[in-house]
Amino acid sequence: MIYIASLDSRVKKKNVDSGKTRTKASGKNKKNSKTKRTKKNKRPRKVFRLCILFLLITFLYTSTNLFRYFDNLEKQILVESNKSNQEFIDSLKDISIVEYRKSGLLPSVTISQAILESNWGRSKLTRDANNLYGIKADSSWHGDKVLFNTKEYYNSHVNAYFRKYPSWADSVSDRTDFLMKNRRYLKAGLFESNTYRGQAQALEDAGYATTTNSKGKKIYADKLISIIKSYDLYEIDYKVKPK
Repeated sequence: MIYIASLDSRVKKKNVDSGKTRTKASGKNKKNSKTKRTKKNKRPRKVFRLCILFLLITFLYTSTNLFRYFDNLEKQILVESNKSNQEFIDSLKDISIVEYRKSGLLPSVTISQAILESNWGRSKLTRDANNLYGIKADSSWHGDKVLFNTKEYYNSHVNAYFRKYPSWADSVSDRTDFLMKNRRYLKAGLFESNTYRGQAQALEDAGYATTTNSKGKKIYADKLISIIKSYDLYEIDYKVKPK
């Protein structure tokens, strides 16, 4: 009996130890399972973060290159524009000097008016009719003419006929004749003044243009003077004016 009891006790102890072993093994398996699941859950997050980082780097790189491209393009356009503007000035330099010697009208004023009225020779009137100064075809004009819509005041437009010329040189020469024949320019002191400021103001006072700002103030002379100063057109005057 004692032997059987001892054997039964050993079997029970063995079963308990086996149960504990299974419990520990089960616990380890659960921990391992949780660790694996955690690792699996972390992988998509890492991939997502790497994708976001890659996209951010790509965006910054592309943005920097685009900025450099447009910056260089803007500089190139500015250089080409300045080159084109200087070519326009040079194309009128000789004829403006000829007209100065004929009338006393300063080259700086002649060229600045052409710049302002024709937008550097790009206006439709200049392209279609070689009309640099926006001179209308009134009853005294017997040459070719074209019909154009023109801006008269700050915010009003009218249709009018304008003079058409064979060349820009003809347009510059006709401007001189137009100003000399109209007595209002003589009365305004256009031919008495020997400074670009004085001649620009005389053109405005005589009513050459009706350019005004939003407040109705005349700004034609100011615009001419600004162009002359911006492009150093007075340097041409110094070369031809008597010292």
